[in-house]
Amino acid sequence: MRLSNKVCIVTGSSRGIGAAIARAFAREGAIVTVTYSQHRTEAKELASEINSRLVLHLDVTKRQSIFNMMKRVQERCGRIDVLVNNAGINQTGDFDKITEDEWDAVIDVDLKGVFICCQEVLPYISDGGRIINIGSISGEYGGPRTPSYAAAKAGVMALTHCLARFVGQRRITVNCISPGAIESELLDSTMQGKLRKEVMQMILLGRLGAPEEVAAVATFLASDEASYITGQVISVNGGAWVRW
Repeated sequence: MRLSNKVCIVTGSSRGIGAAIARAFAREGAIVTVTYSQHRTEAKELASEINSRLVLHLDVTKRQSIFNMMKRVQERCGRIDVLVNNAGINQTGDFDKITEDEWDAVIDVDLKGVFICCQEVLPYISDGGRIINIGSISGEYGGPRTPSYAAAKAGVMALTHCLARFVGQRRITVNCISPGAIESELLDSTMQGKLRKEVMQMILLGRLGAPEEVAAVATFLASDEASYITGQVISVNGGAWVRW
């Protein structure tokens, strides 16, 4: 198995893409820590399904919460090999209608949270470890009604490049997966009606992606097969970028 006995943390893994990544890692032999912010029941059910050792509450906007989570994994497992920064939120709205509070809420989770998680994992992550950040096609080309989300995800991509340079001497790879329109509750809540139809017309493959298709890329990046890939943004979007 490609991730046999690798100690992996997936933030925001109670459902959606995060849960798919946790399942994929577990199938490949990883020791997965499931984290959640609000969906405790779903997180516990997933942990039971994949035989996870740890299910931890995590608020990625609070450094102490992140520190406590990292320390707990270190104490239980002895090390951290892979961190997937997946936790995220989105809020839609026209550019001139978004309030500062709405902007801050998205930036704090989607960008600041990734930054703090990356900082706090450095004392614990093994040399030769993996950090995988989840971006978005919105960060590459701008979301039609999600400027805060797009700005945060563009920042995640830049942060990926910066961190890859910083940890390269430790053989730690840092990459970003940039999903397009992936079937999920988050997508359903932010992309409806006319907007959903317009987005579907932009996808060359003519369908939404599945969380498992993002998880497959994350599994590859976490494996030894990807040991010479770092500082990259890998788009998983059905060819949507060609038309945007």
